[in-house]
Amino acid sequence: FDNVWNYFISQKSKIYNERVKRKLEQSLSRIACFILAAGMSKRMGSENKLLKKYKNNIILNQTLKNHFESKLKILNIVIGHDKESIKKNLRDFNIQIIENLNYMSGMLTSIKEINNHIDENITGIMISLADMPLVSSEDINSIIDAFLFHNEEKICIPESKGRFGNPMIIPVGIYKKIIQNENLLKDKGLKSTILDGKFDIIRISTSNGVLKDFDTQEDF
Repeated sequence: FDNVWNYFISQKSKIYNERVKRKLEQSLSRIACFILAAGMSKRMGSENKLLKKYKNNIILNQTLKNHFESKLKILNIVIGHDKESIKKNLRDFNIQIIENLNYMSGMLTSIKEINNHIDENITGIMISLADMPLVSSEDINSIIDAFLFHNEEKICIPESKGRFGNPMIIPVGIYKKIIQNENLLKDKGLKSTILDGKFDIIRISTSNGVLKDFDTQEDF
């Protein structure tokens, strides 16, 4: 009897674990990540900072590697400046490429371009920056976990040393509301608009990597 009972319990536990795993997979498939890589690297002079080497990898590839090692299932990259060189470095990555034809008008155009590529089943948008290779897969997973824990309804922003960083996840409904306020976005930028918008924000404690981007030669 004990053997039969133990077998029954093990099978029931197996079914439960499979259901949990399936539910998690379904939840993860509702989060779409958009990595912004369309900028002109003006502060780097003639160099494209995303193709510059840092330690043992180039900035763009290390950023992508960390994203692909995370729980993310849907990854997109928004490109614009120097797009052909960027595309060459994307050959080894299974990622959806989005071209922002208005990239010369600034990052806001890439943030708005996301709206044209959101499937109807998506509940959360992760906005990442391509020049942040020190954001680890663990950081990304912590942000995802917080978003799912809060029923995919709260803006989730990483925090380190008392400062907000990137990437962040924004519920689709809130994202659409934010981009409609174009004048406010132009004046303040996305993060400040969110912080001033009286939205519910979840702070996630992460590594210092969420604060470090690479904009100038000194950053390298």
